[in-house]
Amino acid sequence: MRETSHQAFARADGGQWAVPVITGLGGPAFHATLLAGLRDLVGADHVTDLSYDRAGGLGQCSAASLLNQSMIEWTTNLYVNGSFYRRDPNYQMLCGMAGQRRRSEDLIVETLCPEGIPDAEYRRLLFERPGFASKISVIGARDDGVCYINLYFSRRHGAGVEDLLRGCAPLLIALSRRHRELRCPAEPACTGAESWASGFSLREIQVAGLLRRGHTAKQVGRELGLSPATVVTYKNRIFKKCQVASLKEFLLKTPSPAAQERIGLSC
Repeated sequence: MRETSHQAFARADGGQWAVPVITGLGGPAFHATLLAGLRDLVGADHVTDLSYDRAGGLGQCSAASLLNQSMIEWTTNLYVNGSFYRRDPNYQMLCGMAGQRRRSEDLIVETLCPEGIPDAEYRRLLFERPGFASKISVIGARDDGVCYINLYFSRRHGAGVEDLLRGCAPLLIALSRRHRELRCPAEPACTGAESWASGFSLREIQVAGLLRRGHTAKQVGRELGLSPATVVTYKNRIFKKCQVASLKEFLLKTPSPAAQERIGLSC
């Protein structure tokens, strides 16, 4: 009888790799710890974790690498801010899944290799240049949107890896969702007066969101894996777009509940 993916996963290590990952939920080292466990399990070298809302818009993103953190951050920023995410071979599928209403979560595991990418520029910049030999994506969709976890391999992944990932896909998606909930608690829906983020890039929204919750520039850098100088650059862009000259002005103009408390605006 052929072994199922769940049986193969249980045989591999019983999910013990997930124990330290669960401990790190909501923390800045979550994705690095996740990748370390998956490296032992399936041999992945890099990971990106993205979300899509129900309209197919790209939301939060995080990345980690065991080989070159600067490279995976550069690649992820190009993918997000260079609009290469719209050229992702899985993009139409992601948008279709994001827009559907469902009673239960849909889970898909997809493999992609460079030779299967017809877009030459996408293949060169997002696979060949960073040295990715293959990618396996774990995709989970439910009513609040889509979780898109990509595992990159510096060498072509071996036989049976897809089955192992199918077995742990529900756990991977659940961990990613819970981490996102803990890291960025939902705030009240924005009103027309709060459309301060119009025209912001994804990374600017991430930086601004953490600033609005009362994080210092150093804390923002640790949370997003950015250098202090890069955080300052993003902060200056945000202030310019919001037409403010200081952090206090920014918080007064776009206060979140945490920021209100920090600057003494709460009741």
